[in-house]
Amino acid sequence: MLCIALLIAVLPCLAKEFPAPVIKLDSYLLNQSEVVLSANKPFILSCDGQADIIWKTRLRIHQKQVSRETLTVKKPTTEYTGTYRCSYKNQTDLYSEIHIYVTDSVKAFTSPQSPIIIQKEGSNYLLDCLVTNPESTEFSLQMANGSAVPSKMNYTADPKRGILVRNLQPSYSGDYVCTVKINGVQKKSDVFQIFVIEKTQKPPVVSLPANRYVRIVGETLHIPCHAENQDHSYNITWSSSEKVLNYKINRDKGCERICFISLLTIHQVNMSDAGNLTCTGQNRAGRNSVTAVLKVVDKPYIQFKPILSSEYKVNGTDIEVMQGDKVELAVQIEAYPEVKQTCWKTPKSNHTHEETFNRINNSDSYMTTMVLRKVGAQDNGHYIFTARSASVNASIIFTLHVYQKPNTFIEWENGFASCMASGFPIPRIQWFQCEDARAMCSSNQTAAVELMATQSTLGDVREYEPVLVKSVLPVTDANTTLTFECVATNIAGEHRDTFTFKISHLLNTASVWSVSVWITVVLIGALCLAILGMLILFYKHRKAHKYEIHWKIIEANEGNNYTFIDPTQLPYDKKLEFPRNKLKLGQVLGAGAFGKVVQATAYGLVKDESFTRVAVKMLKPSAHFEEKEALMSELKILNYIGPHENIVNLLGACTQGGPMLMITEYCCQGDLLNFLRQRAETFVNNNLGVQSFPENSNLYKNVALQQNHSTGMTNSGSESYKDAQSTQMSKDICQESCNEGGKDPWSLDNIDLLTFSYQVAKGMEFLASKNCIHRDLAARNVLVSDCRVVKICDFGLARDIMNDLNYVVKGNARLPVKWMSPESIFECLYTVQSDVWSYGVLLWEIFSLGMSPYPNVVIDAQFYKMIKDGYHMPQPDFAPQEMYTIMKMCWSLEPTLRPTFANIRELIAKLLPNQPSENNEDMYPEFLMGKQCDTESVCRDEAQPLMRRSLT
Repeated sequence: MLCIALLIAVLPCLAKEFPAPVIKLDSYLLNQSEVVLSANKPFILSCDGQADIIWKTRLRIHQKQVSRETLTVKKPTTEYTGTYRCSYKNQTDLYSEIHIYVTDSVKAFTSPQSPIIIQKEGSNYLLDCLVTNPESTEFSLQMANGSAVPSKMNYTADPKRGILVRNLQPSYSGDYVCTVKINGVQKKSDVFQIFVIEKTQKPPVVSLPANRYVRIVGETLHIPCHAENQDHSYNITWSSSEKVLNYKINRDKGCERICFISLLTIHQVNMSDAGNLTCTGQNRAGRNSVTAVLKVVDKPYIQFKPILSSEYKVNGTDIEVMQGDKVELAVQIEAYPEVKQTCWKTPKSNHTHEETFNRINNSDSYMTTMVLRKVGAQDNGHYIFTARSASVNASIIFTLHVYQKPNTFIEWENGFASCMASGFPIPRIQWFQCEDARAMCSSNQTAAVELMATQSTLGDVREYEPVLVKSVLPVTDANTTLTFECVATNIAGEHRDTFTFKISHLLNTASVWSVSVWITVVLIGALCLAILGMLILFYKHRKAHKYEIHWKIIEANEGNNYTFIDPTQLPYDKKLEFPRNKLKLGQVLGAGAFGKVVQATAYGLVKDESFTRVAVKMLKPSAHFEEKEALMSELKILNYIGPHENIVNLLGACTQGGPMLMITEYCCQGDLLNFLRQRAETFVNNNLGVQSFPENSNLYKNVALQQNHSTGMTNSGSESYKDAQSTQMSKDICQESCNEGGKDPWSLDNIDLLTFSYQVAKGMEFLASKNCIHRDLAARNVLVSDCRVVKICDFGLARDIMNDLNYVVKGNARLPVKWMSPESIFECLYTVQSDVWSYGVLLWEIFSLGMSPYPNVVIDAQFYKMIKDGYHMPQPDFAPQEMYTIMKMCWSLEPTLRPTFANIRELIAKLLPNQPSENNEDMYPEFLMGKQCDTESVCRDEAQPLMRRSLT
């Protein structure tokens, strides 16, 4: 046994004494390190040694040609180019190798084994482009398009191995080729596609919808944890100090990066589940955690915590403030289930105040605030806030005491001086007397004498209301001039009144003097009230919303400095004049503060037609000069712009012999907003790839889907008139639909929505070409006419914006801020680019089938911050990805990066099955082509002067 052990120990030593194996090519011993062979010429490599040997080839597939010590290649190609190594099986450091070039006149390189290469940042990679001809020169790497490699790329080129690229960077991602020159001719390898994955720089971003959750014992809890990372190499876990948590991970497909949602579920929660729940995301760079607190309760609840300023004198919920102060009544609410309804009850029903109510971080906490500005006596009383959930309701009562500075005056009654004072709390009256005539006595301590007098309360003392008190001072006869002063004081301040006279003959002259004084005071007071009333009326007239046309015509454009044409200077075309006796007015379509729009019949307006249905805009008798001038300006602007198929066009006017009338096209299907909403339920969400039918095919629309939607005209600005459209319907059919009461029996599909978008883009492109800015583009300002042709208008006279929630008070104006661009909201700047932003919001309306933009978002400081930060509304349910991309392009914060309306029209045209004709004149009334009349509508907003500034 000992001998065997010694033999085993000695064998490795003996093996080291073996000579390296010898390689022979076709039985010939090789003396060189490389050999050049021709393609398709067979060869045999053999390896002779004193122990078992193995072959190592460049490609694993070539091992199939090995049989014992011999490698036989019957039909070699350039792929057999490479280094062949022969070594002992048990001692690989003893070897011989030979590099073989298999030349081919066509292929200068071997083919890549992995043409698509995905590597991590910082790694090295060998591109296996081996040179097949040893006479090749200038072996290097370049981009597949012929350009040079990135300047910082470091690589080493070895004809026998390929090109080794070191320290790969994400910026190196691209297509590369290896190149050589053979006899002066450049040869290229196959393309290597390199993708470098960015190194993980930071831990995953994890977030929770809320940081606090509440559940009642027995309920189920679901908490989604959203995690975002650069790649798939990360994990998400949930942890709690109390127990093991069950969760499920799903891919979040709506995320631009690599995102997952880990959904934590706790069934039938109990008190022991309360505590911290932590979601952790971890990758190679580290970990991030976010924690939510779970509160478990045994029953529903609503709890209030009043939050009041330290500036007030507060006792619980009793608040004492000075007259004229600003008061904020704030309440923090914690409630579960969630609050469904809230209300504030004030002492008077017509109380002027501001209210807010907000949920805090999507949790069970809320904050409500009532703001009272410059409080007075009328603000005293109880303020009750009530909150209701599905299970419970609760209230909190604030009691407001407004301290009012006293108000005093002196009366004479048969030798007695009476001082009347009113204030809250009860004023204390003091009398002072001093010699000679003085403005006041109490300021001169040496000369003033305090007099004693009784004080009594007049009338009933009511809670929180001012108290009227009276102090009577008897006056004795004297032969000197005296000044009497009454001073009333309470916690809110003091007020004084004085009276100077000579005591002699007081009883004979006082009553006459008093009457004359009171007559003078009354006359002066009446005069002051009259002047004040006139000033108030003038102020209200100046502040009142004036009707003005929103469309503006740019005369010059120098960067961001615009000069607008004064519409009053534009000429009026007398050819537009139409006889009043040929115009029969009908029902009112819409009305505003200063005007209205009515349906009418015009006889002889159109050649070859006995009568034409039109819409007529007119002013009310209460309209001022400014409104009359604005309507005339609108008429001139429409005439200046000219007609277009996607604009509500001007047909004529009556400016002589009576009130001014503006005659425009009548659109019987109404505004696009309500047109979409009424057909939302029957919407057919066809794929855009569905084959379209011929124009006159009855198969295009399902005539059986006749919905009896209301088509009556209303006084609401947002439901002004009703109309129909479908470019695929025959013109006769759709006009008949309008003539028979305005009913459009066909349902909507995706093609309709794209067509609406395309037509509005065409109309806005036309306005932009005329240097016209719209300033209020929205679905409510687009009308639907015969054959579903949409026409842009600008409602003014026909909408009551004072009661339209789409228009929000900002400064002294009511503005459609949800449709306005950031530069229009914050800088009062209106351009064609700001119209493009509004068009993006209009697209959102169209593809959401008439939903209000920014749903569930309150117009407050947070909304304006969202706009400044570049917030985009989510993709509407029925919008193709291409249309949503256009929307986001329109919402670029930088106006110059937004597309033009011409760009938008071209993009949408590519999405339509049959691109619309640019000159679709068969749907455009011929009589319009002969008139220079414009594209604005019978719809206009007189009470909404858009906030703007002079840009000249």
